Amino acid sequence: MVKFTYKPFYRFVYRYGNLLITPILLLYMLPAISTFSFKFWQVLYLASLTIIIVYVNKLYYRLYNILPFTIEMDDEKITCTQFLRKDKKIILYFSEVTKLKGGLFYGKSKGLMQIDGENITIGFFHHITGANIFITKLIQSVPAEVYKQVETKIKSRLEQLH
Repeated sequence: MVKFTYKPFYRFVYRYGNLLITPILLLYMLPAISTFSFKFWQVLYLASLTIIIVYVNKLYYRLYNILPFTIEMDDEKITCTQFLRKDKKIILYFSEVTKLKGGLFYGKSKGLMQIDGENITIGFFHHITGANIFITKLIQSVPAEVYKQVETKIKSRLEQLH
């Protein structure tokens, strides 16, 4: 069984990032609200800050549900533990994987990658230790039809690198 985790910096960012960003953005909103005079640039400024706060917290909530901080992989399954909600544990067999999406699976170099099962979604970032090993073993172990869905996008991304 091979174990993959995140370095402490990334664990901190993924766990507490929104708890740092949201109060800072709210502090920027306070003077704008207290001096609000219905000018276009003030409305735009407040709307922009509101959209950023909503986006950051929406992303955090999404990660809260799907991002494990420890992933163990053997020949037949992926075991995910240490979610933001500590008591959660997910076991996903490779035969149950229905889709790979995001990040490298969509031809991008970075971003949230997701493994979808029957009623399960697991997310991970390329910052996970041994990411290349993890992705390679994952691609080799999923069903052939799932591999075929992402094969051309991965190959096109690899060609862009060379």
